[in-house]
Amino acid sequence: MSCFLLSILSMSAQQSIAGVWNTGNDNTKIEITEVDGVYEGRIFSSDNDKAPIGKRLLKDVQLVDGEWQGKLYAAKREEWMDAVLEATGDELAITVKAGWVSRTVEWSRE
Repeated sequence: MSCFLLSILSMSAQQSIAGVWNTGNDNTKIEITEVDGVYEGRIFSSDNDKAPIGKRLLKDVQLVDGEWQGKLYAAKREEWMDAVLEATGDELAITVKAGWVSRTVEWSRE
């Protein structure tokens, strides 16, 4: 029974992050795609006329020890930051840490 439970937990931790996600800001949608086991996310569409369609916001996302890890572009800081992604059903939580401070944003699957 414990092996069965462990395999269910492992499968949920590895839920695919590929697809289109709504950031909740200006109806901005990010398309996450995979090439050779590495994922990236680009702006797919937005109601914000200034959003640069095609701009990469996620890069180098890979499954490491059952956890999605990669880099998220922080526009206000104009830099790439380490991020941990957790997909649960139709929600994607992205946590970024800067020193002692961490922030989590949630996107929903389209």
